[in-house]
Amino acid sequence: MALLHGFVLASIQLFSILSGFGVHTLLGFGNQIAIQLPVAVLVSVGGFSVWVWLLDRANLNRLNLRSRQGLISTLLASFLWAPDIFIPLHYFTQGYLTSIGNVLAIWAFQLPVNIIIYFLLAKVYLPKIQKV
Repeated sequence: MALLHGFVLASIQLFSILSGFGVHTLLGFGNQIAIQLPVAVLVSVGGFSVWVWLLDRANLNRLNLRSRQGLISTLLASFLWAPDIFIPLHYFTQGYLTSIGNVLAIWAFQLPVNIIIYFLLAKVYLPKIQKV
């Protein structure tokens, strides 16, 4: 299940980065990173939290994150999925292969965001389901 959750998380994170860029573009002013980064973090953490919540509400026990190890595996899997999603997406939308710098930038975004997600879900979600 970690591969599925990791795929979803990486997809949400790439969408969140694009969302942050979209907000900056819509505003039309300001430092791009100063606007894009907080938006991307909020969308990423919020989006994955909603994913986990929806699975829990749907009683899809087989798909739920059930342990810290499952959560850690999911967060690590997202690092593997990000370039697998981003590189073809970039190629098909831009017409050329992306640089390694873009992949490193995505990983640099994912690292602190995944740490935030880990602590949030380990504190809020995992204790709740482990009592059941």
